[in-house]
Amino acid sequence: MTGEIPSMWRSELWHPLTAHFPLGLLLLAPFIALAWVIWNKHFISNYLLFTHSLLLWVGTLFLWITVYSGEIAYGTEVRRICDPTVLKDHLRWAYISGAFFSLAVVLDALRWNWKTKKNALLIYTVIINMVMGAAALSYVGHLGARLVYQQGAGVYHPSEDCAEFE
Repeated sequence: MTGEIPSMWRSELWHPLTAHFPLGLLLLAPFIALAWVIWNKHFISNYLLFTHSLLLWVGTLFLWITVYSGEIAYGTEVRRICDPTVLKDHLRWAYISGAFFSLAVVLDALRWNWKTKKNALLIYTVIINMVMGAAALSYVGHLGARLVYQQGAGVYHPSEDCAEFE
């Protein structure tokens, strides 16, 4: 064996392991909230409001876990890639999307604590923050894909003869 295959449990690989869960939750949450806007007079509206809040809160928690794991990966990958500005943009936009979703969580908590649970101004402000957060998060995903598929961030490159797999 000429080389050794690196472990799949390297610290820089925790980031892609955690990244897809908040993506799914936080990109779905605004659609559930918009469904509530459409059907808010029907019996299903309370379920939609609860589901949107659950997706938002859990997704935002996992978003910050993903940002933390991205900070760990940053220290390793910034030295390995050709254009570190993409990595810096990826990190900056992750914080921006986290800010939008965190503000949405705070406003959603206020909405749940007020006596009128259907305060329209708060709900629409939460939805606007989630839509802006989803747009920023989509761009974060795009930049992450550029890092992996254009620059090979976090990717193991085997030798030409693949001798390490024998």
